[in-house]
Amino acid sequence: LCAACASGALQEALSVLASQFGSDPKQQEVIGDLTRPSAASATDNGVTISVDAVMGDGNSLVVLYRMERADGQPVLPQTEETKNVSDGNNTLGFEEDGFTQYFAQVEIPDHFTLYSNLEFLDFQVTDPVLYFYHQLTLSHDMTFPEPIEITLKNLYSHEFYSTGMSYNLKEAPVVDRNIPLVEGSWTLSISLEQDRTGVQLAQGQTFHAESIHGYPFTGTLQSAYLSPLSLSLVYDFTIDPSVREEIAQTYDPDSGLPLEAWISQEMHLLEASFSPYLTRTDDSQTPVPLYFENADIFTDGSQCRVTVFFDEILPLDTIESITIGDLTIPVS
Repeated sequence: LCAACASGALQEALSVLASQFGSDPKQQEVIGDLTRPSAASATDNGVTISVDAVMGDGNSLVVLYRMERADGQPVLPQTEETKNVSDGNNTLGFEEDGFTQYFAQVEIPDHFTLYSNLEFLDFQVTDPVLYFYHQLTLSHDMTFPEPIEITLKNLYSHEFYSTGMSYNLKEAPVVDRNIPLVEGSWTLSISLEQDRTGVQLAQGQTFHAESIHGYPFTGTLQSAYLSPLSLSLVYDFTIDPSVREEIAQTYDPDSGLPLEAWISQEMHLLEASFSPYLTRTDDSQTPVPLYFENADIFTDGSQCRVTVFFDEILPLDTIESITIGDLTIPVS
């Protein structure tokens, strides 16, 4: 019976993940391969938060949660103040969101960085179940202690919208406030087991590329790891001294930064502000912008590490090659 219940819960979790990361049969198959069930659960103030599943590839993780009341009533309070929480002007969040606090307390390896994002699935204010997930993108492979404990605390809604029209935006009446929704503290013990499900594509190849502003640079790949969830690159880069002079010519005194700080900022953006692309087996191309919001970027001297989390699952057998600058690498 327990096995049957677990199987049913996992199937529901797979369905939820497919609604977010790709629902065609091939994508669903890959989601099933990458996903493991979890029994983590905590209850406070009559509300239970459970971890239904963990989906990962070695560089990126999705931790899927379910939030519900023991009496089956809507999770969110049904009041006049909260009736419009799901109308698009609100963002749900926790005062403590779990992984941010966890990584603030543990020793992080040198050169390791983390992009963490908590996202709620579409919902109605009357729903008896809320689904949300943590998306974690790692700058490079990390072995987590097993299991880890994270805490979620006090659900709220951040409400932000304009109450009227104004030609002067500074005078436009705006509502900007937090609405407390569910008080509680939920500590969950989560196993983050993950397999290296991708392919290592390259080591040592040189490529030439241009930033989004047209500045050229040269990179040497130390690692290129592609999985259905993400692309992770580690490369050393060199920038011609003339580029620094060109950047200096674009200096904006109104930026509030001294010239040298301005140049350093622009140089920092340069080495990861380009877009490799994947060529699919149907000859279509999928750009992978390294400066996208789902990217985790870390630079150390003349080396750049970047991991990009894809918007949807990309089965590897649908990828023909990856092109980085003027370098094309086949994906066997």
